[in-house]
Amino acid sequence: MKGKNMPCPMVHLAVAVEMHKPEKSFPSPDFLLGSIAPDAIHMRPGTGKEDKLLVHLLEQADPCRQRARQLLAYYATEKYEAREFAKGYVCHLLTDDLWYRTVIEPFFKCVPQELSGEQRRSLYYQETDQLDFDLYHQAPWRQEVWSGLAAAKPIDFVGLLTAEEIGHWQHRTLIWFEELKQEPMIKPVYITTLVVHTFIDKAVAEIAKTLEAWSLASLPSKRDS
Repeated sequence: MKGKNMPCPMVHLAVAVEMHKPEKSFPSPDFLLGSIAPDAIHMRPGTGKEDKLLVHLLEQADPCRQRARQLLAYYATEKYEAREFAKGYVCHLLTDDLWYRTVIEPFFKCVPQELSGEQRRSLYYQETDQLDFDLYHQAPWRQEVWSGLAAAKPIDFVGLLTAEEIGHWQHRTLIWFEELKQEPMIKPVYITTLVVHTFIDKAVAEIAKTLEAWSLASLPSKRDS
């Protein structure tokens, strides 16, 4: 993974909502904010690739995402709001990993190779921006998510992001679709609605499996108990 071209906020929020459906619950405001928080690095003046890799825990090789697991463990004894934020944050990172493998790589293999690198990146951003707007227009849970997201209180997060940066990204997300009106108004060809909904289902299943494995691995063995 290169730490860029990751899914837009609505995809992360959709994953958050779907993850809670088996428990017939809804993600907390803090979980929702955590699930979009890593991209708050865009709100840091003068930020670059190194900062983006850092907040996504990608500045060093970690194929099994052990640092994300350690982040969850670090917050395991914190207050509820901080624990929920950390869970959402880690789910964002795991979603990014899967998006790179199952959406980005196939996309760049399928687009016409005669296009320049810049043209291919521009097409990617147009399609993913449009799909994020499509999700926003169609999601039955949008109003509840927006209310929860607006109610969340940003926090300083383990030296990765400040509460101010997260708050700016929170505000930008809340106004992006209705006030800034940046919809490309295109029909995606490569990353279709079906691709995105299939991805969301796969992400929910894979993240649940990963979190369960981490939880079981942290339990003491009979010898240790």
